[in-house]
Amino acid sequence: MHPAKIASRAARESQPVLVIAEIGECFNGDMEVARQLIQVARDAGCDYAKFQTLDATKISDDDPERDWFLKISLTAEQIVTLIGYGEQVGIPVLFTPENEETAVWLCEQELQAVKLASSSLVDESLLRYVKNHFSTVFLSTGMGSLDEINDAVRCLGEVPHLYVLHCTSEYPTGNLLEQRGLKALASEDVHINMMKMLMQLFPQHKVGYSDHTVSTLAPVAAVAAGASVIEKHITLDRETPIHNFHEGGEYMGTDHVLALEPDELQEMIRQIREVEVMLGPWRWERSEGEKVLVKFLRGRFQTQSD
Repeated sequence: MHPAKIASRAARESQPVLVIAEIGECFNGDMEVARQLIQVARDAGCDYAKFQTLDATKISDDDPERDWFLKISLTAEQIVTLIGYGEQVGIPVLFTPENEETAVWLCEQELQAVKLASSSLVDESLLRYVKNHFSTVFLSTGMGSLDEINDAVRCLGEVPHLYVLHCTSEYPTGNLLEQRGLKALASEDVHINMMKMLMQLFPQHKVGYSDHTVSTLAPVAAVAAGASVIEKHITLDRETPIHNFHEGGEYMGTDHVLALEPDELQEMIRQIREVEVMLGPWRWERSEGEKVLVKFLRGRFQTQSD
């Protein structure tokens, strides 16, 4: 391996993995639930609690989830409130703007970090605005070809802290929901090796994984494979929205099916931190126990000299 890549990898692996708790639509349009989920993220030890702005003025009249998106879209005033919640409990609140207009809202609040959704990978006007106004950018790459990802990373290359997240954008929505039903991402579609390809392609940037499976296994496996950041959906209650969907009750969106409940989130964080300990530092060193045993084990079955 090239010395520059070794140094880059060593620097990357010497820092704790960042964890983004994606609240998204799982607050159900209820600001009190949003506040509780921010607290859940903080208590679990996450680094960010994240929301989508979902610009109400841009939701298409024929979108099958129009009424739902109108319910969970955030106003500029609600964004200020959520930032305040985060400050109260001690966790930064991260937002995903859908367009340049909502990115301006975030900039006006003097936020330094932003998350770009996979759907924005080819939105050149948004990419350019974000490059010029934010110092930390998390970029998801779902649905993207390598050429599209290269172009986006090149556009954002001047951002001081750019994180490139592997993502498989299979949400239970639109025509995929019609074809497969309410299901989370299958294991065979995780493709952690694609994340490792991004690590090779962009050694100058930190690379991570945005997860849409139902469990903690994929995020923890991604950390073992070298992820610097993990994004995972969270919810207070996974079963009620799923039950309502199947039984015709109150519609509560479809993201809950791939979200972790509070105790599961805490367990994921615990597993990630344990994997970090297992990975150890990027240097060759023997354990203290090995030093104690080396003479004994190497000589154990050797013929004793007179």
